[in-house]
Amino acid sequence: MLDIFRGLKSLVKISHVNTDSPVFRLHYSITVIILMSFSLIVTTRQYVGNPIDCVHTKDIPEDVLNTYCWIHSTYALKSMFLKKVGSEVPYPGVGSSEGKALDKKIYKYYQWVCFCLFFQVSLLERAAT
Repeated sequence: MLDIFRGLKSLVKISHVNTDSPVFRLHYSITVIILMSFSLIVTTRQYVGNPIDCVHTKDIPEDVLNTYCWIHSTYALKSMFLKKVGSEVPYPGVGSSEGKALDKKIYKYYQWVCFCLFFQVSLLERAAT
């Protein structure tokens, strides 16, 4: 994993003619490295391995359900957070959602976060040169 971050070392350029202050150069150099590092971390976690694992039964194939869960958002029920775990609800926020459309707290995972970070890095790198 450290080999991935060693490649980021080439993004730091040392120039002999400087038209900006050392603080500004340090800022945009470090910002590029930080954004690129987080982009790599998010990308490897999202596209390598098993990023999501939905609870399922044998009725629906596992890969179909995981793809559905990956594309669509999930939700929790606000009223279920107040109930006792183990006896009233299986997990905080989980319960029967029939007729409780206003009670839903929707959670979305944006799959394009890594691309936005990479786009910001490329814009920052272009502006710095």
